[in-house]
Amino acid sequence: MQTDAPVTCDIVLVGGGHAHVAVLKSFGMKPEPGVRLNIVSPSSFTPYSGMLPGYLAGHYTLEETHLDLRALARFAGARYYQAAATGIDLIAGTVACAGRPPLAFDFLSIDIGSTPETDAIDSAEIAIPVKPVDRFLERWGAVEQAIVDDGGRHRLVVIGAGAGGTEAALALNFRVRAALERAGKPADGFATTVVAQSAEPLETHGHGTRERMRKALARAGIAFHGGHTVRSIRDGKIICEPALDLAFDSAVLVTPGAAAGWLAETGLALDERGFVRVHDTLQSISDARVFAAGDTIAFEPRPLPKSGVYAVREGPVLAASLRALATGGTPRAYHPQPRTLALISMGEKRAVLSYAALSVEGRWAWRFKDWIDRRWMRKYQELPEMESKGSDAGTADVDPMRCGGCGAKVPADVLTKALASISPNPAAAPNILVGLDDPDDAAVITPPPGKALVQTFDQFRAFIEDPYLFGRIAANHCLGDIHAMGAEPASALAAVTLPYANPAKMGHDLTQLLSGALATFAVDNVALIGGHTGEGGEMMLGFTVNGFIDEEAMLRKGGLKAGDAVILTKPLGTGALLAADMRHAADGRRIDAAVETMLQSNGPAARIARQHGANAATDVTGFGLAGHLIEMAEPAGVWVTLDFDAVPVLDGALAVMAEGIVSSLQPDNERSADGKLATGGDDAKRPILFDPQTAGGLLIGLPQDQVAACLADLQEAGYTGASQIGRAAKRDAEQPLIELV
Repeated sequence: MQTDAPVTCDIVLVGGGHAHVAVLKSFGMKPEPGVRLNIVSPSSFTPYSGMLPGYLAGHYTLEETHLDLRALARFAGARYYQAAATGIDLIAGTVACAGRPPLAFDFLSIDIGSTPETDAIDSAEIAIPVKPVDRFLERWGAVEQAIVDDGGRHRLVVIGAGAGGTEAALALNFRVRAALERAGKPADGFATTVVAQSAEPLETHGHGTRERMRKALARAGIAFHGGHTVRSIRDGKIICEPALDLAFDSAVLVTPGAAAGWLAETGLALDERGFVRVHDTLQSISDARVFAAGDTIAFEPRPLPKSGVYAVREGPVLAASLRALATGGTPRAYHPQPRTLALISMGEKRAVLSYAALSVEGRWAWRFKDWIDRRWMRKYQELPEMESKGSDAGTADVDPMRCGGCGAKVPADVLTKALASISPNPAAAPNILVGLDDPDDAAVITPPPGKALVQTFDQFRAFIEDPYLFGRIAANHCLGDIHAMGAEPASALAAVTLPYANPAKMGHDLTQLLSGALATFAVDNVALIGGHTGEGGEMMLGFTVNGFIDEEAMLRKGGLKAGDAVILTKPLGTGALLAADMRHAADGRRIDAAVETMLQSNGPAARIARQHGANAATDVTGFGLAGHLIEMAEPAGVWVTLDFDAVPVLDGALAVMAEGIVSSLQPDNERSADGKLATGGDDAKRPILFDPQTAGGLLIGLPQDQVAACLADLQEAGYTGASQIGRAAKRDAEQPLIELV
């Protein structure tokens, strides 16, 4: 939920750890006017560590064990940035992110977890670190498939015997043996070994727990080698001290956690292992604007184990402290409990309950752990419906009474600073006589000899919270009409509306927007030559794009010919998925996939279409597939048989449509097609024909004998969803424009 108060404070959360999801939920339940949350994480699907062993063993699905950061951010009215943080500039008050401009903060929190320590192991990259979890799952999937394909002949070594290492060994051993059994293959050739510096498994737990886990390893047929330090991994062997060589086929690293290397360059006070030193308020001891939580911290009052239990309990304290500082209050202190209850998985649905000297085990302990874990997950997976609340509150540096007309323009100094921080023009822009390099009252461009000027304009309300990503997609969409005509884009004018905020924040947003757009424009050597910026109630961005074309090479909608094949280059469904995202009803991974398609340029597809003798083309945007196909068929005097099964659709789009979630433009698109589509086809899939697309693909009409070669080239260029979806034929007056097959 987001208020409409001017933004005066930006809180940036780096990482999607357990404490940060609590912050998002807290601000979603109770927003603070003028305070904006921003979360930076390379993955929108963040794992819950407590359920990871159960997932590795095969007891849970991926969805049951992961939280959707994108949905939580939407709920909190936060901006989600799918990016990896790479540094912090405390003087400038910014977070550096890979592949995009830095993000400005007033307050910052770091909850990025840790990764297994590898510095003391030569060639450690051969092993698979269990963290970050998303990368581990990617690599492990290939290993597991290879084990099954090879008939189970495999030697797995797990390095580390703390709770994480022991649980991982038991879980993976159980999982692989179950997979072999399902495949009807023997498990005799599969062997799991644990090697660790500690003399016993779970050395920090009581004697009873250590004994129970040692016996659990033995029952599972897992060999344990304690008191050995791994020194190198090479030539199919793990070399340890004192002398021990272990032959292996795959190795998993679950050694004690190491801090992210980039923290050392931030200027923050760190401990000897590189973790952020914090007071009991979770504030950095060297900069009160910076907080940290979870495995990222070195807690000054007393050492804390690297355990998700502490991160979970730090969350509410962190949320309260960030809220307090952002509104002029005092942060809260975190008082960790002296000892914690641990529930340790044993591969099968059995667990050990460990608390100080107490140790008991059984299936009931697994059920108890399962109940606790699922209850915690429900807090963040089942989000309540919240109504938006406006605010008329003003602040000292933002006047709540905003002017209209030219008084609504963004201040000149904000615009000047933003433009100074970007490079608006590519090196080669010979047709730009007057542009932003030497600005005047208007831009001046000159077409190359013999070329015609092609122009188009489009503008959007922000449909995604990340302004950089929004800028990239908006620019890509606006280029689509130029590409569809067969023209080469050359220059663009921007139309920007920024939400009310203080000048520094408006400048930051403008830099993010234009940097994103320029990243897209750079691919086609398009120069930004001017535009207009203004204030408004919400962020909007549009571009007038200019291009040049040989008149005889122009691709028109009406050029479709009887006998032509009709090709669609990208899958449908962005409208429905974005609508679901706005309602907190979308799977973040599916939104990520939709974003990837929206970032894909139509330029290469248009060039491939021309190479294969395309007769017609248009881009699929707001009117949906049916609307744009009608625009092609009607002036061409043809009708198109549309093969429903061949129409590519983004994963999840049909599911949200079946729940009644569609874009607000969908009903108008359906009405516009009345009488022009024959009935028939798959009723469940029919609504996708009217789904409005943002930065959608191209509809291409070309000779049937060119289809195979064209599709092969499109696939090679990255258009993995490209497909022939229909064929044009001469139309009689009474025939519909589209027949569904």
